[in-house]
Amino acid sequence: MASNNVEIAKEIVTRELLDFKRFHVDVKNIKNPLQWWEKHESRFFAIGFLTKQKFKFVSSQIETEFIFSFFLAF
Repeated sequence: MASNNVEIAKEIVTRELLDFKRFHVDVKNIKNPLQWWEKHESRFFAIGFLTKQKFKFVSSQIETEFIFSFFLAF
């Protein structure tokens, strides 16, 4: 059962990635990538979810590093 779910998930992500490659995205005009993914979430649910998780992780990591470096400066 679990391996069947993995295969289904792979198929969904693969289809979304192929659709995403055909979708015209002008990255130079995207000011906030998280907002772009939220706007297109219904079309790219699986890869959007994964991408937003990555952006949130990087963002929280940067905030933590900033806080520690800020307080170490004193």
